[in-house]
Parts: sequence; C-alpha cells; structure tokens
Amino acid sequence: MRLLTFFTLLCCSLVASAATVKNLYNVKVPVEDQTEEARIDAIGGAFQRVLVRMAGTRVVLDNTLLVNEQPNAQNYMSSLRYERSEEGGLLLSVTFMPDQLQALLERASAPLWGESRPRLLLLLAVNTSDGRITIGPEEPEDTERWKETFATAMHDRGLPWMFPSWDLEDQIALPIASLWGLFEDDIDSAAERYSSDGYLAGRIMATPGAYSFTGYLNQGDIYHAMSLQAESPDSLSTELASAVAEKLSERYAVIPLTGIDNSELIRISGVSSFADYHAVIEYLDAHVAVRDVVVVSTDRDQLTLALDLTTSWQQVFDSMVLDNRILFNEEGGDYAWQR
Repeated sequence: MRLLTFFTLLCCSLVASAATVKNLYNVKVPVEDQTEEARIDAIGGAFQRVLVRMAGTRVVLDNTLLVNEQPNAQNYMSSLRYERSEEGGLLLSVTFMPDQLQALLERASAPLWGESRPRLLLLLAVNTSDGRITIGPEEPEDTERWKETFATAMHDRGLPWMFPSWDLEDQIALPIASLWGLFEDDIDSAAERYSSDGYLAGRIMATPGAYSFTGYLNQGDIYHAMSLQAESPDSLSTELASAVAEKLSERYAVIPLTGIDNSELIRISGVSSFADYHAVIEYLDAHVAVRDVVVVSTDRDQLTLALDLTTSWQQVFDSMVLDNRILFNEEGGDYAWQR
C-alpha cells in the first residue's frame, strides 16, 4: 500500500458536512419551438450545461473528446419533455444518464464532481432606493429578484445554498453595517448559527446598467476574495455562481487517470452490523471515482476492501471529507465508519 499523508484531510473532515445535489443530471434550456432542428440545438446546449455542472468547471467545454461527442448527446439522455416557464416561454427539460456521462468524463480525463457538495450560506447585502438591505427569505420585495436570480444561478452550477433568516438574532450578530463593511469576525460569528459548510459574504452595488459584487468565499480551507461587475442582476448572479463553482471544483472534483491501475486496499472499522456493512459498500460504490468495491475479508467490526479507482485514493478521500462518513485513524493506519 502507498504511504499517504492524511492528517490535513482528517482535520477538515472533523468540521465538515455536505449536501446532496438534487436533479444534478436534469437541465432545462429555452427552445424556440418544437421542430427537430430547435430540439437538437437545445439538446446540445443542455449537454454542455450538464457537463459543466458535473465537472464544476467550464474547462470541460474546451475538451476535444467532449466537444466531438456533443452531436451524440441524445445517446446520453434518459428522457426529455417540453415545459412552460413561469413567464410563458418554452423550455426543453432533458435528463441525462449519470453512469454514461461519468464514463464519458472519465474517458476524457476531465474533472468529475459527485452529488455530495458543500452547502453555502449566502450572506448578501444590496443597496436599494430604501438604503442597504440584506437578501433573505423574509426580506422586502426589493430583493425578490435577487433571491430568484441567485437561486437560479446556484442551481445551474449544481451548488447547494441557503439564505439566513435575518431574524433578530442574525441582526444582532451581524448588523448590516458590519456585513457591508465585510467585517470578517462578525460574519464568522453569524455564520456559526447555521448548518452550512461555508459561506459567501459580500455587498452588491446596484445602479441601472451597472452592478458589482465585492466579497469573499469562505469554505473549509478555501478563502477566495472576489470583485465582479455585470450589466444586470441575472448576469452578476451567474458570474458569481460560476466563480464559486470553479473555485470549489478545484478542491473537490477528481480527475480520472486513464490507463493506470489505481487499486487500493483499505481497512474500515466500526462496521458492527449488516446495516453498516451494506451502508459502507453502498457509500463507496456510489462515489464517482470508484469503479468497483470488493470485500476481501471481515474480522469482527473491521472490513477489508479492495477498491478499483479511476484516480488516486488520496483524491478520492480528499473529495469525501465533506461527507464525514469515513475518518482516517492516524495511529492505527485504518479508517473508521461514522454511522
């Protein structure tokens, strides 16, 4: 077995959790009409969007193998249907097959980010005609458009999110002046109340035709300052969600190593029942970088497994830290299952 250093990963795993992204493989795109030509164009656009969502980065759109595969996008679909948007526009809802797309990204040696992703708390303030106000579920109608645009943009990039309630406790912990001034100690304290994996904090300057965001992303060992400009709330939200996704995918997406044998033998303790046994196998087998799981032996509450991986075990374990289901035991050199 290879000797790996997991101390940093262990420290991260002790404080992290994750959310499972729903409808990761379903994409809705505008379509002009129900003609075959319009449908094929829309399927191609949906194919690009689902690849970006699965990888977490737009770099996949420059991958030659993936570009050449776009004309065959229909081969990766499981269903499609036409819908109407709330505004009355025609949409094509396309659902893709996860296993086939994961295999395609693996062949292309492209990044692959599973359904388990960090949930971010959005701590945002915007200037309006009534002054500076926070964006949240119970906030004034002036921020309704911002709530909708951020929700759409985060969903499009496969990012779990939540808004604070901005009740009295929040207002005391984080006055709007502190959020607007990006006072990090106050923001950190306010974020501790919520069961998020990190937060995006910032202020939005909104004037007709000119919108800007200044703030930062704080998630685990990631701190990323951002300053963005756009011409509309929709485009600003899209740019911000894109910047967040790109940064997080650098940390959590795995890159398959094709043509290389990446097998790993691991021991997991804490498997004291058949339910635990089933849960461990199911958890590992569902990971995007695990091709196969073989049980080598069982000894009391310890399970020895042989894993067939698409990348290094270090990358795989690194991407699992948010789930907090398997912890590394530095003294014993094995792992512990967390029920």
